[in-house]
Amino acid sequence: MVGGGYGDLVIPLLLVGQPAEPVLERLDPPRRAAVVMALIAIALTGILLVTCVMLGANWVRRMARDRPRSTQKNEGSLLSIENRRLREPLDSVLPPANDQDTLHGNKESSETRFDPP
Repeated sequence: MVGGGYGDLVIPLLLVGQPAEPVLERLDPPRRAAVVMALIAIALTGILLVTCVMLGANWVRRMARDRPRSTQKNEGSLLSIENRRLREPLDSVLPPANDQDTLHGNKESSETRFDPP
């Protein structure tokens, strides 16, 4: 039991107190509907995000399973000729780039770039 004079105060308060209604039931019907719809929207957004992550992971796994393409240069290939033809009009706009660089950019600036090992 509760010791001292506190027992005389606490026990009657516990006996008189009525059980509290759930918060959702204390709201008026329009506000209750808005809260329920917001909860459903949050749940559906979560399901959509999980689905997108699963599809993305599946796509990445499929890409990882594919055999890597050859890195050898084939100057006579149709793709190489088309790339050169597409790059020629942009030479005045694009910075000079080395084909071996992973990231291309302005070499004079303090721009961060990645050099492969």
